[in-house]
Amino acid sequence: MAKTTAPQPALPNELAIRPLTPREQRRVRQSFLFGVANGGLLLFGDALIHPVLVLTLFVARLTNNAVLIGLVPALSVGLWFLPQALAAALVEGRHRQLPWAAWGGVARALAIGILAAAVLAGGIEPSGRLLLVFFLCYAAYNLAAGFAFVPLVELSARAIPADRRGFFFSQRNLWGSLLALLAGLIVQRALAADVSGFAVLFASSFAALALAAYTTLWIAERPTPQRARPLREWLEGLPKLLARRSVRRFLLFRSLLALSTIADPFFIVYAQGILGVPAATVGLYLALSAIARVATNPLWGWVVQRWGNRQLLQLATLVRLLMPLIALGVHPLATWERIASRVGDPERVIFLAFAVVFVAYGVTLSAQMLANFTAVLELARPDERPTLVGVTNSILGIVALVPMLGGVVVDRFGFAAVFLLSLVLTLLALATSGLLPRPRPVAR
Repeated sequence: MAKTTAPQPALPNELAIRPLTPREQRRVRQSFLFGVANGGLLLFGDALIHPVLVLTLFVARLTNNAVLIGLVPALSVGLWFLPQALAAALVEGRHRQLPWAAWGGVARALAIGILAAAVLAGGIEPSGRLLLVFFLCYAAYNLAAGFAFVPLVELSARAIPADRRGFFFSQRNLWGSLLALLAGLIVQRALAADVSGFAVLFASSFAALALAAYTTLWIAERPTPQRARPLREWLEGLPKLLARRSVRRFLLFRSLLALSTIADPFFIVYAQGILGVPAATVGLYLALSAIARVATNPLWGWVVQRWGNRQLLQLATLVRLLMPLIALGVHPLATWERIASRVGDPERVIFLAFAVVFVAYGVTLSAQMLANFTAVLELARPDERPTLVGVTNSILGIVALVPMLGGVVVDRFGFAAVFLLSLVLTLLALATSGLLPRPRPVAR
């Protein structure tokens, strides 16, 4: 008999408990439509300012400091995760989640709008002032996005019936990935022109994020009568929550996986600066990454449904191993005389090899985005949802800031050292993935 993972338990007052009235059905359809549009626009806006493929190149135009270049992806992950414990403490048990989610969306859009205005006004020249404006705006963007994530997930859980949530989140990811593919084409055109292309990308991202904030207002929340816990009571419950063996093991695995991203900002910098890959290929790599996300989204959903989140994360970690392996091996192999005489064009080999790197990046990103919604929820009771999501993500946010030290490794020891370190950390993450809890099988 086929087995699958057990469904997420439902809150007593969730919509799936009883048949919906015609009015409730209309509200659910409205929420589904605008919720999917919201997810697609958020991913589109984020892809236009992709931290690894776009923003690292932007910062590299302003400074040669590898530490600052490495700081960009660390901020994109670390500052997104960090505020989620605070968000959980503020929104858990609240009668309404919509205001928190909407204002968080407005704040993230404004941060990129200010950055776009600064670049349009002053151009792109090596400048300490523009570098400071960038990091302040990008930090504000990620803090606002991370804070808004917790109420947005809870808002979606209240607006969408439990039996449709899996399809809802998969549609958000699907349309977001399709729009990210479009973003890749826009990035390719923008960066092939001249440095003014960055201003176009920032302005376009602001427009997409502002529209996403507007769509949040149309998600029809179903308020719940939950009681907001006092902060002291909330804090007192954290040690017991984090003491669970399943939570501790999950945090160990995810921490190692987060540390393994130490090389992510340097793949494209190495490909362009050392191996001579043209700047116009950045958009193509982004498009390939988006295609990989779209193509593997149904596959990862099937893996979760059939085998659970542990197998999803293990397979994603295996794919991630390809990234540092290829980066370490491609240049020596492409320039090895015996191989070079057969392939004829080493530059083409390097281009194709790094295409595989970013396809692998898209594949793993698709899996991790799905796991962000499903893996932690599998560890939590419904009344613990905001707290466990927020606290575990905040802990991971602290860990995710460590990879900024990748710039120090590059400055002192070179690119090969940071790729080797990433490979070792990914292997450690793969080894600890066996400690993740097994899914609870139920007969289909």
